[in-house]
Amino acid sequence: MKITGVIAEYNPLHNGHVYHFNNIKSDLKILILSSSYTMRGDLSIFDKFTKARQALDLGYDLVLELPFVYAVERADIFAANAIDFLNLCKINEIIIGSENNDISEYEKYYNNYDKDEIISKDGESYKKASMNYLPFKSNDLLGFFYYKAIKDNQYNIDVKTIKRLGNDYLEKEINTDYPSASAIRNNIKDIKKYVPDYVSNDCLNILDENKIFNYLKYQILNLSTDELKDIFMVDEGLENKIKSIYKYNNFKEFISSLVSKRYTETRIKRMLSYILFNIKKNDINNIYNEKINFIRVLGYNNNGKNYLNNIKKDLNIYTNIKEGINKTFDIELKISKILDTIFDLKLLEKEQGKPIYKDEQKVKSK
Repeated sequence: MKITGVIAEYNPLHNGHVYHFNNIKSDLKILILSSSYTMRGDLSIFDKFTKARQALDLGYDLVLELPFVYAVERADIFAANAIDFLNLCKINEIIIGSENNDISEYEKYYNNYDKDEIISKDGESYKKASMNYLPFKSNDLLGFFYYKAIKDNQYNIDVKTIKRLGNDYLEKEINTDYPSASAIRNNIKDIKKYVPDYVSNDCLNILDENKIFNYLKYQILNLSTDELKDIFMVDEGLENKIKSIYKYNNFKEFISSLVSKRYTETRIKRMLSYILFNIKKNDINNIYNEKINFIRVLGYNNNGKNYLNNIKKDLNIYTNIKEGINKTFDIELKISKILDTIFDLKLLEKEQGKPIYKDEQKVKSK
């Protein structure tokens, strides 16, 4: 049985993702999906349950969550966490959207990769130092780190690529039939042209990140500088600059004030998301000291449900969550409560309810 894993954020799920999915030939397709926040620290334009339902509509058999604390991280850590979760599901292969479409490039750089050597000595950000050593665009940079995680852990997972269509991930303007997710978000009024119907039907539920800013401002001003220093990703010396948030009225201005040679915009956005949800260094250290031994199911179809029944004796499978199971889930529940307060999404109800179920037989009979 061929079991394929895919790692995605779907912010949003667009026509390029449909092309990628349609080129996967497999008996079972498993998606691990970042939560309502993305790797770069952005609020996703759709919440995680909406994205999970869209992924099932695309055709995935099983949609798993990559929880916030494993997703809102550097590319290498994000990739390693996602691969650990997929390995628990006994996948045979992972298929990556790639700019170069050349696995040999991953192997070439893996054989000479030394994390300690590539970190700059002059205060340069880790991201820039990595990019200076690894000459990959966005998808292939992640692809390399997926490859590295598999090799480092000696997982029995094949790595395959599909040539990415359209413009570069970081391209902000739309000049192709397959624009990047970034370009679509930057031109959100035109989203319906570049996403499938089951995504465009959710456009009334797009989340506006700007609505979060005042909540973040309240949180920062309500915390002392010592309390700020306890929060994950707040490095010593940043707490006083963060306190200047009272001078700003939106994310863009505030983030720009914090960006430096050492701290990229992405690094700052991740840090601010941890501050918003008051996630402390000790919380993350305790979570990362425990080996990943569970999966969280957001949704499945009949094929996915049957597969879960076959592997449930081998690992901890959670189809709904409540407080007290583990720290990771406690944080997910806290995030959902706060997002519910801001957007009235009923996420907490969904966290504690049954996963999304897509009955393929009923779909076919219509």
